[in-house]
Amino acid sequence: MGEEEILDVIVVGAGPAGLACAAEAAGAGKQVIVLERGDLAGEKNLSGGRLYLEPVKDLCADLLQDAPFERPVVSETVCLCDQHSSLSFRLDQPEGDSVTVLRARLDKHLADRATAKGVMVLPQQRAGELLTKGGRVVGVKVGPEELKARVVVAADGALSFMAQQAGLRPQRDPHNYAVGVKEIIQLDAGTIEERFNLQTGQGAARLYMGAVTGGLPGGGFIYTNRDSLSVGLVAQIGALREWQSESHLFELLEEFKQRLDVAPLIAGGKTVEYGAHTIPEGGLRALPPLGMPGLLLSGDAAGFVLNTGPVLRGMDLALASGVLAGRAIAAGGDPLENYRQALKKSFIMKQMRAHKKAPRALAQANLYRRLPGQLVGWTADFFKVSPDGSHPRMKRAFKNLRRSLGFRGLRDLWRLMRM
Repeated sequence: MGEEEILDVIVVGAGPAGLACAAEAAGAGKQVIVLERGDLAGEKNLSGGRLYLEPVKDLCADLLQDAPFERPVVSETVCLCDQHSSLSFRLDQPEGDSVTVLRARLDKHLADRATAKGVMVLPQQRAGELLTKGGRVVGVKVGPEELKARVVVAADGALSFMAQQAGLRPQRDPHNYAVGVKEIIQLDAGTIEERFNLQTGQGAARLYMGAVTGGLPGGGFIYTNRDSLSVGLVAQIGALREWQSESHLFELLEEFKQRLDVAPLIAGGKTVEYGAHTIPEGGLRALPPLGMPGLLLSGDAAGFVLNTGPVLRGMDLALASGVLAGRAIAAGGDPLENYRQALKKSFIMKQMRAHKKAPRALAQANLYRRLPGQLVGWTADFFKVSPDGSHPRMKRAFKNLRRSLGFRGLRDLWRLMRM
């Protein structure tokens, strides 16, 4: 590349946000390169598991055409857990609005789509630092080489070093981040469908809350893929540090896999992938600025993850923010202002605003330490017949539940309902 050559766009990070942005900008005639530190797109992307399609099916229709989705989720289960038992709520539907994915496969597809539109995806290229001039970002440095561009898009994940260098994330509050540990456990398709009570090709999602994280804010999950299961735990980093250490989460994952309500689902499976991933969960109040002159933040780098408890969304927000960033660049004028206005009107910011209370509500310790165990115990008592032949009447059972929860428990439930 010539010393004076200036690209239209440099995207840092070949995840959903970066590749969606690149494809959109290239489709509008812009010269775009994507820098990916891994050997190929998706190699280092351990996040994901589930993509909600409804918000992006029109916005990203071309990008997601023939995408290698794993299974459509038609069965949803939420499990409240104490140390030994769990109370499950299950919903089965004829059709679902989300699919399970494996990021290595999905990101490769997105990279192929972007490449077909003229994007140059460069693997094994780590953006070392931003280049600035007169308060504006003008490119990035890769090793000794300086690459110049009219716009740089930081799509380099939750800990975005590009955003940090730009001063957009001067500090990282550990309470605004979670860490997820995950295993991919290989099982044949027929076994998965039998164990999760699914028809051929259908998928399930199981979410766990309570003792599985040792009472820390977070939860467990199992997602069904075509011929594997994504099994893991997520916990808030701040609470994890105050409690013991981040490494303890791996021990909790081993305990999670041995639970009576988990072990039969994964029995006989072979672990083929293992890793950890950081997730931004600070919500609306923790969002950094969207960029600065010459720089836009997208996807996890911009903090676009939404956690409401039963629903954890990141990939649909990443794809949408990437497309909007690409369009903002292609539209001419001020890309940052274009991006800001597009996001303001998008479902991304509408949902972030609608659930702005969620991070605080979900940080309540009782939701993980006391409430799940109380509900499990109450349910067990409700179905128990004593030696004298009696069992709780409905009115008495709910009175006992209210007494067990106490004021704090009822207050926490009320906050959860209002978030």
